[in-house]
Amino acid sequence: MTQPPMETRQGLLWKQQHLAPPAIPTGQSAQDLLNLIWRKNEIYLDIGSFAMSAGWITLHAMTFVFLISSLCISLSAPENIQGNIDWLFHLIGPVPGLMIMGPLWYLFIRDWKKPLRPPLRFNRQRREVCVTEADGTSWFVPWECVHAIAPSVTNLGTYGAMQNGALIIWLPLKGEEHEPYHENKEGYVFMTNPGPGASAMAQWECIRSFMEVGPGSVPEPSPSPDWEGSFWGAVARSFIEAGKEKGWGYAVFVTGLVHFLIFNILTYAHIARKKLAVLPDLTIPEAIEWSKPLPPEQWARRSPELAQDIAEREAELTTSDSPCIGTLQGQ
Repeated sequence: MTQPPMETRQGLLWKQQHLAPPAIPTGQSAQDLLNLIWRKNEIYLDIGSFAMSAGWITLHAMTFVFLISSLCISLSAPENIQGNIDWLFHLIGPVPGLMIMGPLWYLFIRDWKKPLRPPLRFNRQRREVCVTEADGTSWFVPWECVHAIAPSVTNLGTYGAMQNGALIIWLPLKGEEHEPYHENKEGYVFMTNPGPGASAMAQWECIRSFMEVGPGSVPEPSPSPDWEGSFWGAVARSFIEAGKEKGWGYAVFVTGLVHFLIFNILTYAHIARKKLAVLPDLTIPEAIEWSKPLPPEQWARRSPELAQDIAEREAELTTSDSPCIGTLQGQ
């Protein structure tokens, strides 16, 4: 069952947009917000994920709070009757902190040591997607059977309203590629958290544009955080903007304190680069053969239904004078 183009469902505090199928333009420019692109060439696009930055920031900030609290408690330790400081008083902060943070850091390190999952490989010449499980099982899914869903939810609290969103890429299991889709149907799920609405669309547009427009419409691979990528770029921009607007002293002692001491992004950047230094590749003979180039006359083509949907969507975006959409060309 093919979903209506850009179907949207929503409730009081939630919203869900069905971006594909059909894989029509979203109206957003392709942006790799989460550095999901591992490899890109004229044949295929590899999508992978190493999403542990939120866990690192949370754990390091909590550890920093416990350390500061323990230090303050120790410095304020009262003297007993004999004029000596009770050494048990110094354990009030470290022991609870160790009991809480120890298991959390253990789980984080355990997950960090796990091998990276094989990437999803999108072959634009065959118009298929290669799905590979950790145990080596793989199968090929027609591109027009790939579902992209962008759910978002609004959380209310004392701080106000905050919106969170994700991008879910759903693919049918082996042997079920042409079975009807429904919400409760089991499948292979690849989920990332670029943000709600336009952010999820921009991340999906990286994949859609590669398959329907070409490699030149997609950003270059940048799986590791660096000064040019979204991770380091955001840090550098926030530091420079704080320095220009509020003074370099403020930038050093406030922005620098938050980024480099409380969150310790320098260490995270190091472990992320180390983790992503050697990216997993597809090693199954069938996948290797499938990834080889084809003569242009053997390239798969869009279905007539998808071609019509894309043409109608392009006309709609052109009429609305959308600033995000560029010139799209068919295969």
